Amino acid sequence: MKRTVVLRTAALLAAFLMFTPLFFLSSPILSQSDEDCMVCHEDPELKSGDGKSLHVDSEEFRSAIHGEAGFSCVDCHSDLREIEEFPHPVKLKAVNCGECHDDAAKEYQTGIHIQASPEEDCCAVTCADCHGKHDIKSTTDISSRVYPLNLPQTCESCHLERVKTKRGGEFIKQYEISVHFKALEKAGLTVSANCSSCHGAHDIKSVVDASSRVSRKNIIRTCGQCHVGIERDYLEGAHGKDYVKGIKDVPVCTDCHSEHDITSPQDLSSPVYATKVADVCSRCHDDEVLARQYGFLTERLKTYSGSFHGTASKFGETRVANCASCHGIHDIRPSVDPKSSINPKNLPQTCGKCHPGAGENFAQGKIHVVSEKTGNKWAYSVKMFYIIMIAAIISVFLVFIAADLFHRLRHNRAKP
Repeated sequence: MKRTVVLRTAALLAAFLMFTPLFFLSSPILSQSDEDCMVCHEDPELKSGDGKSLHVDSEEFRSAIHGEAGFSCVDCHSDLREIEEFPHPVKLKAVNCGECHDDAAKEYQTGIHIQASPEEDCCAVTCADCHGKHDIKSTTDISSRVYPLNLPQTCESCHLERVKTKRGGEFIKQYEISVHFKALEKAGLTVSANCSSCHGAHDIKSVVDASSRVSRKNIIRTCGQCHVGIERDYLEGAHGKDYVKGIKDVPVCTDCHSEHDITSPQDLSSPVYATKVADVCSRCHDDEVLARQYGFLTERLKTYSGSFHGTASKFGETRVANCASCHGIHDIRPSVDPKSSINPKNLPQTCGKCHPGAGENFAQGKIHVVSEKTGNKWAYSVKMFYIIMIAAIISVFLVFIAADLFHRLRHNRAKP
C-alpha cells in the first residue's frame, strides 16, 4: 500500500515538473510588464537611431482609452510576447490595430489613405496619424484628435503641410471660412459638417472615385444626411429628376454652393447671394451647347438683366426678384408642372409674395423677352411712347432754356 502511494506521488511530481515550465512560458506573467517597459521608455531623451523619440508618458497612457481599459504594452506590440531577453530588438513590427478594430480595418483597406499617392506627393496615412499613439482618446472625448471640434485641425496637419495637391492647400483652408466651420468652431455645434461628415472616416475615397461620398453620383445623398428637407425638394424638382436618371450635366449641390467654402446665402461672398443668383443659373442656362442638347431657351441672363428686376439687382438691390424668387430654390419645376411656382395658375401667388394683391392680369407680364417688338408688342408700344414723350419734353425744356438765355444776353447788351 505504501509503495503504491509513493509511486502515485512520484508520478504527480514528475507531471508537475514537466508541465509547469510550459505553463509559465505561455503565461503573460512571464511577459514583459508595463513597468519593465517604462524603465527605458519613460526617459524623455530616449531616441531611435534616426533621432525619432521613443519616449512614452506612462500617465498619459494610463489616462488614454487603452490604458483605462487595462491594455498592456504587449497587447498592441504583440511581437514582444515571445521575447525573453530585454532590451528588445530595435526594430519592431508595426502595431496592427485591426486585431481588435477589424471593422475599421476593413473600411481602411478600401480607402485612399492606405496607399501612397504619387500624384499628391505623399505617403500612406496610418491609424496613429489621426488617432495618436499612446494618448488615444475615445471619439466622444472632447480632447480626442478625431472629436468633431478637433478633426479639421487633425486633417489639416497633413493636408496643409504634407500633401501637395493640384488645387493646393488654399482649397483645403477654404473650409475655415465656411458656414459649417463657423458653426463648429465659433458656436461649438458638433452636429455641423466636418471633414468626416462629407468624406467619411476610415473609407475615404478620392473625389474622382465613383464610390466616393463626395463624387457627383453621391453628393446629393451626402449633403442630404443633414439637409434632409432640401434633398427631398431637390429630388422632386426638374434638376433632381435628371440627376436620378444619371444625366451628368445637371447641377448638384457643389455647383451652386461651392465645396469647402460654402457660405450662408445672406453672406455677400456667397455665390447664391441674392444679387449673384442670376450669374450662377446662367452658367448652364446661357450655355448654347446645353440648350441644344436638352431643349431649353438661352439668353436668360440677358433678358432678366433687361427687366426692372435685373436692373435693380445690378445696383445691389437684394429685395428685388431673382431666379430663385420666381422659379424656386431647390424644388425647381417646369411651368407645365401644376406644383411649379411659375405655372400660370400659381403665378399670381408667386408674384404676390413681393406685390401684394397681384392678380391674373398682373401676372401675365412677360419677364424673359428676347425681343420686345415681337414678343411683347403692348409693352414695346408703351415703352416707345414714353421714350418719345420724355424726349419731346426734354427738347421743349432745352428750347425754353435756350430762348431764355438768348433773351437775357440781348437784354444785357442793350443796356447803356
